Amino acid sequence: MGHGCFEQIRDGAEIPSLQVNFSAERNARYCRLVNEINPLHFDLDFARSLGYRDIVVAGIFTASFFPKLLTDWLGERTRVETIRVKFKAPAYLNETVTYRGRVVRKRVEDGVRKLECELWSENAAGERLAMATVLSSVP
Repeated sequence: MGHGCFEQIRDGAEIPSLQVNFSAERNARYCRLVNEINPLHFDLDFARSLGYRDIVVAGIFTASFFPKLLTDWLGERTRVETIRVKFKAPAYLNETVTYRGRVVRKRVEDGVRKLECELWSENAAGERLAMATVLSSVP
């Protein structure tokens, strides 16, 4: 288990934050990896033509760091059972996004240790970009 010891976790506990910079290089690697076809995620002129100030990082890419927030805290064997994500505002190229969260409810179900957590991401201005409700099992 990582930094969080399940027995010591309490409802309402704050999860240690994670910062991710969505650099041009990181975004380009992601776009190549998934064979991104939406020009919003790699073409500045196209993004601006839609009213965005810069290239928008794909929501699914930004949301992929919610599970990492939990595994950094609880260890690599932590498993996300369900995740529901709501997007509020875009993350832009070269922005540093901070991932935060708190434990809503801790329980043991059929011998399996589970955590319900509310997670969110925010930009440097503190604007929430996305929110996630996650149920995870902790070995």
